[in-house]
Amino acid sequence: MMYGWTFSVPTVHDFARLLRALGKHRYLASVDHSLHFAVDAALSDLGGFQEHHEAHQARCAAVPALELDSRDPRLWRVASVEEIGDALALFWSTAPFARGARGRLGEVLRAAGLPLLEHEAFCVGPDDGPHPELARLDWRLLCPDELDSERHAGALRAMEREQEEVSASEAPLIEGPLLTEPELVGCRAPTEVIFWADGPYSYCDYVFRGAAKSAKLPEGPVGYHDIDKL
Repeated sequence: MMYGWTFSVPTVHDFARLLRALGKHRYLASVDHSLHFAVDAALSDLGGFQEHHEAHQARCAAVPALELDSRDPRLWRVASVEEIGDALALFWSTAPFARGARGRLGEVLRAAGLPLLEHEAFCVGPDDGPHPELARLDWRLLCPDELDSERHAGALRAMEREQEEVSASEAPLIEGPLLTEPELVGCRAPTEVIFWADGPYSYCDYVFRGAAKSAKLPEGPVGYHDIDKL
């Protein structure tokens, strides 16, 4: 079961710092971040996105059967947190060039045969699955049985205090907010975002609170148990 934590991110810079903090802590096992080809196409005249756009075009020429409206993993590329942060900041900018990038994003998606998604931005959860996700933000935490009694004492104490039933050999998954066309073209950076996790609640809550503190957010995240106490 996945639980959600709401983070206050007053600016896009706060959001970017949170992403970086989630990728730089002692409980992290792996990071899986990727960008859809439509993002590179829309931003191909800005920064370092042109190279990736050209690589996608070459791939399409080499594989004519590649279906651009599918879930084929070749339509996404591995991206650094800096690249994703740059892409989001560009789409959410109020500058004139950003308006053009948002327009091109829609054009690329329509040309690929993908319909316009009509959900309200930042109002769908990870299980709703609108396609395509344009930026994927996933992290894996260490399994509980991989935690060191000294290095990871904080999370171990949190789990012991809550006396949760824990699957010791399962690595918790963290999923970032769903980022599809409505989230990127609204010209509005979110002031609140929800991150989801499927591991022991106390473990994930400890990690999230540490990340919020490291990112210097104005307040800690609000999780399911916090709401339940209100």
